[in-house]
Amino acid sequence: MASEPDKSESTPFPSPDRLWAEQLAMGLALLMGILIFMALFHAPMLSAGAAVLGPNDLDAYGWASVVGIFLQVVIHELGTIVVAWWMKLPVRLRFFGFGANATAILEPRPRKVWTDAVVGLAGPLTGSAVSAALALMYNITDDPLFLGMACVGYFYNLFTLIPILDLEGGWIAPAIAPQAWLLALISMFFELANHFNLVLLCVLSFTVPRFVLLVRARAPRTDIACTTPQRVMIGLGYIVLVIGLAYFGSTTFEDLPRLVRASMGD
Repeated sequence: MASEPDKSESTPFPSPDRLWAEQLAMGLALLMGILIFMALFHAPMLSAGAAVLGPNDLDAYGWASVVGIFLQVVIHELGTIVVAWWMKLPVRLRFFGFGANATAILEPRPRKVWTDAVVGLAGPLTGSAVSAALALMYNITDDPLFLGMACVGYFYNLFTLIPILDLEGGWIAPAIAPQAWLLALISMFFELANHFNLVLLCVLSFTVPRFVLLVRARAPRTDIACTTPQRVMIGLGYIVLVIGLAYFGSTTFEDLPRLVRASMGD
C-alpha cells in the first residue's frame, strides 16, 4: 500500500506567480490611494511631480535629445546583456527596454538569486554612469541638451528599479533582506519629503508590499540563498542607486528651466 504524501514537507508559501500578483495588486492600490489623496489635498505638488513624465522643453533641446535618450536606453540594455554573457547566461536579444535582463534568463534553468540580482543591477548601473557622463558634459560645454538627457536618464533608470517583474528591480528584489527593505523605505520617505517625484513614489509604493509580505512570513526569505556579504552588497547597492537617481533626477529637473532660459539668453 502506497504511503500518503507527507503534508509537512509542502511549502507554506503561495506560488511565486501568486506572490508577484499580490505585490502588484497591493502596490497599485497603495499608489492609486496616494495619488487620489494628493489630487484632493496637494494638487500643486502632484502637478509638479507629474511634469517629469511629459515633454520637457523639447524646443530648447531639439530633436537630438530624442536620439540621445534612445541611445541611453540601448546602452542601459547593453550593460545587462554584457554582464549576462560574462556570467555565461543564455541571452536572447530584444530590441527595446524593460526586458533585456529578463530575456537573458528566460531559458529553463535553476534560479540563482545572486546571479539574477547581479544581472538586474547591471543595466541601471550602466545607465546611471551614462547619465553622470552626460551631466559632466554639460559642465564642460554649458549645453542644456546634455543635462536634459542626463535628467531623463536618471528617471528612466530609477523607473527600472521598481521591484516588480519584468523590470530590473524585480530581479534584484529576491536578494534583498527585510532589514535592507526597511532601510530603503525610510530613505525613500525622507527623499520624497525633500524632493517629490512620481517615479520614486512608484518605487516606494511597490516596495511596501514586498516588505510587508516578508515581515508577515507570507513570502519566503529568498535572500538567504546569498551569503551575508552578497546580501549587504546588493541591499546597499540598490538603496544607494535608488536614492542617488531620485536625488539627481529631482534636483536636475528643478534647475533645468532656469539653465535653459539662461543658455537661450532669456
